[in-house]
Amino acid sequence: MLADHLVTCAGCRAALEHAAVSARLLAIAEPTADPGAGFSRIVMARIRQELLSSEGKSIWRPVVSVAWRFAATAAFALVLLVSFDLGRHSQFVSDQSVMAENRMPEIVPERPSLPANRDDVLLMMADTSHGKQ
Repeated sequence: MLADHLVTCAGCRAALEHAAVSARLLAIAEPTADPGAGFSRIVMARIRQELLSSEGKSIWRPVVSVAWRFAATAAFALVLLVSFDLGRHSQFVSDQSVMAENRMPEIVPERPSLPANRDDVLLMMADTSHGKQ
């Protein structure tokens, strides 16, 4: 069944040819000595060193540094503004309570409210024209 399938399927034929080449290469290759237990640590240290050296050469590194400082300064300014506003609000509330206790009579009378319906208009007209005949 496999031979029949390989005749009709080009993808599987190509995969089999690649596998055969890989098997021949493995047969030719000589066995190597075990690199030892520290091999993975040495490789990872070299990779880290390479990453650090490539990050140090980045053109964006100064920009990112300035951006972090700007963000920290903006956050600090926001905290100062909010605390200042809260302090002013508490002062305003305490000033209002003091004013409510020491309320003096109004010098200017309150503005009359606007009429809500026709009956209010008629009542207002009757009050203003009463006694002016």
